[in-house]
Amino acid sequence: MHLLPPPAFPLRRSTPRPWRPLTDTEWAALSAILHASNRGRPPTDARRTWNGIFWIACSREPWRALPPEFGRPDSAHRALRRAAQAQHLHRLLLWVSDRYPGAESPLRGIEWFIVRAYRRAFRITPIAIAFARRLGLASALPAEPLWLPRPDLSETVKALARDAKDSLAELPMAFLRALLHLSRRAAGEPRHWRTTA
Repeated sequence: MHLLPPPAFPLRRSTPRPWRPLTDTEWAALSAILHASNRGRPPTDARRTWNGIFWIACSREPWRALPPEFGRPDSAHRALRRAAQAQHLHRLLLWVSDRYPGAESPLRGIEWFIVRAYRRAFRITPIAIAFARRLGLASALPAEPLWLPRPDLSETVKALARDAKDSLAELPMAFLRALLHLSRRAAGEPRHWRTTA
């Protein structure tokens, strides 16, 4: 039976911080990652847009609650979506993870902003949950680990189902119910997932 390796880093929670505007140094580091490619039309005032994205990410408010000084909510949401699709959010998450221990990056000062923005956008990329879990960033996950997909359990269930396939008629109903329960647990519980909690 093949099992996936455990997460590379143990899960840890990021320290919550109140929102504040990005400093020049933080914006320079963030901008270097966000504008690494020239795909798509960048926002008119990208710094203002990202301040708005982080304002929303640090709050529990819907996008329509974005204050007017940060621009239009749909523009900010679109910028976050594009950053997720271009995997810029994955790169940002990598920079604030323990993969680079002791790295003196200005992005470390806005770790909370980044993990919260990542959480807001987790549905956009299929690898978001596995990636955040692998990096050990619990605050970037949309729920407690108990409610998230469990690839190791999924592989175990597949192996059990493969072994039992030839003798399904002879297996007790209790075993089949347990297998069904395990497969549901392996898939996670999306009804508990939240982008704003």
